[in-house]
Amino acid sequence: MGAVNKLEAQNILSRSISDPDFFLRNILGKDAWQKQIEIMESVRDNKRTSCRSCHGIGKTACAAWTILWFLYTHPDSVVVNLSPTWRQTEQLIWREIRSAHAQTKYPLGGTLLNTRLDLGPTWYAIGVSADKPENVQGYHAKSGHILFVYDEASGIDQDIFDASQGSLASEGSRLLLIGNPTQTSGEFYESFRSPLYHTIHISAFDTPNFTDPDTTHFRPYLITPDWVEDKRKAWGEDSPLWDSRVLGDFPRSSDDTLISLVDIEKAQLRFSEPLDATKPIRLGVDVARFGSDSTIITKSQGLHASVIKTITKMDTMVVSGEVVDASRSTGATHINVDVGGLGAGVVDRLTELKMPVLGINSSSSPIDKEAYINLRAELYCNLRDEFKAGTIAIDPHDKELEAELSSLKYKFTSAGKYQIESKEEIKKRSGGKSPDRADSLCLSRYAKVKPSFKFHWPQG
Repeated sequence: MGAVNKLEAQNILSRSISDPDFFLRNILGKDAWQKQIEIMESVRDNKRTSCRSCHGIGKTACAAWTILWFLYTHPDSVVVNLSPTWRQTEQLIWREIRSAHAQTKYPLGGTLLNTRLDLGPTWYAIGVSADKPENVQGYHAKSGHILFVYDEASGIDQDIFDASQGSLASEGSRLLLIGNPTQTSGEFYESFRSPLYHTIHISAFDTPNFTDPDTTHFRPYLITPDWVEDKRKAWGEDSPLWDSRVLGDFPRSSDDTLISLVDIEKAQLRFSEPLDATKPIRLGVDVARFGSDSTIITKSQGLHASVIKTITKMDTMVVSGEVVDASRSTGATHINVDVGGLGAGVVDRLTELKMPVLGINSSSSPIDKEAYINLRAELYCNLRDEFKAGTIAIDPHDKELEAELSSLKYKFTSAGKYQIESKEEIKKRSGGKSPDRADSLCLSRYAKVKPSFKFHWPQG
C-alpha cells in the first residue's frame, strides 16, 4: 500500500489508540476474534489484566499484537515481555512479533532485532529471560507508558512478578498475564482472586469454532471440536489436562495429584537442551501383563528421557528380543525391568543372556521404610522430585505420557506413608487406561541399585 500523508497518519494513530481492533484490522491486517479483542481492550482500560485460557485460542499471537499496538500507539513507551523459558520468548512470542511486523498494511518503521524492537532511544520493546528477577527491574518509560507481558504466566516464578512491581507505579503502566492455568499457586493463580486484576476466562466452548454455526467461518488455527472430542476420549473429563487445556480452568484435583502440570510442561521445554552423551544410558521396561496394556521401553540419559519402543500382544521371548535390540542400538548399560506379572520371565531370559538387567518389584519394601509404603511409592516420589528440581526432560510430543503423569494420584496411609494408586485403581478410574509409559519412565530413572557386574557392549 502506498505512503500516507501526515494528517492521515495522525488520524490512523488517534483511532488506533482508543480502538485496538481498528489497529489490528487496518494496520496489522489481522482478523481477531472477540476474546482476543477483549484482552487488548482490557489492557487499554485496566492497569492489570489476567487471562486464563484453554489450548489453541491464539493467545501468544494476541500477546504479540498487544505489544505492537501498545508500543506504536504510545510514544516513548516501553514494553517488556518474558515467558518461563528463553526459548518460549525468542521462538514463540517474538516470532509472532516479527511475523506481524513484516506483514503490516502500512510500514511501521523501527529497528527490529531478534527479541528487541527500537523506535527511539527511549521507545522500545524487549524480550528478556525469566531466570533472574533483576532482568525485569529498573524499567521506566519517559512517557509513563510501560507494559509488562508475561506469556504462559503459570510457569513464571513469584520473585519475577515481585521484581517488576516497582515499574508499575506510573499512571500509564500496564501488566498482562496470559496462559494456560496449570498451577494452583503463584501470582497467576492468585490474580483470579485479587481485586487488583481485571480477569478474563476462555474455554474451548467460547471459541468461534464452537459458537459460530456457520461452517464457512471455520478457523482451523483455533481449537477444534474434533480435537476436544479426541481429548475427551484420551483424558476423560476428570483429568487436570481437561481442566486446563479444554476448559481453561485451574486443575480441580491438584491436592492429591503427584506431579503438577506446570512441572511437566517445564520438563517438556527442557527436552530441547543438548543431550549429555557422557551420561550412562538406562532402559526402563514395563512389561505388559494382559489385554490392551503395552510393553514400553524408555531410554534415560542424563536429563533426557523418552519412549523408544512400544510393544503390544507379544510373548516374553519376543519382548526379551526387543529389549536386547533396544540395548544394543542405544548402548545401554543398565536395564531396569518390572518383575511383576510377565516381567519375571523377561528378567530370567535377559539374565541368561548375561545382559545388565535388574529386576524391580514395585510392591517390595522401599529403601526409606518410614516414608513410603512400598518401592513403587518411593520410585514415583523420587520421579516427582526430579520434575520439581528440574533434573528431567521429557518428549513434548508424547501426549500419552503427559496425560498419564498429570493424572497420577497419591495419598497417605494411617501411618503417614506415601502410597501411589495401583495400576488397577488407575485403570478403573480412567476407563481402562494403564499408566504403562509413566511406569516405564519411572523405571528408567531408577539408579540407586546397579547390576552386580560391569557391562560394556563390545566394540565393532
